[in-house]
Amino acid sequence: MSDETYRAEDGKLAPKFPRVKGRLPPQLAQCLACNRHLFQSARTCGFCGADLIALSEKRIKALAKAEAAVARLSALLDRE
Repeated sequence: MSDETYRAEDGKLAPKFPRVKGRLPPQLAQCLACNRHLFQSARTCGFCGADLIALSEKRIKALAKAEAAVARLSALLDRE
């Protein structure tokens, strides 16, 4: 891999991180709308423009609803 500057499809320069032997690259998160990889500190997706905080809250609510449904189903199955 060269030390040349990387340009994204939109022409913007990618952030440059110093290369240190033995150091892991930065952790990436995934956009819940378009599934592209982003830095974990991003608040909006640079690819699709989605609000990552709102999507995360929506996902948490959907997960809680699914867990409640599993609990109700488990209770119904235990009655028999």
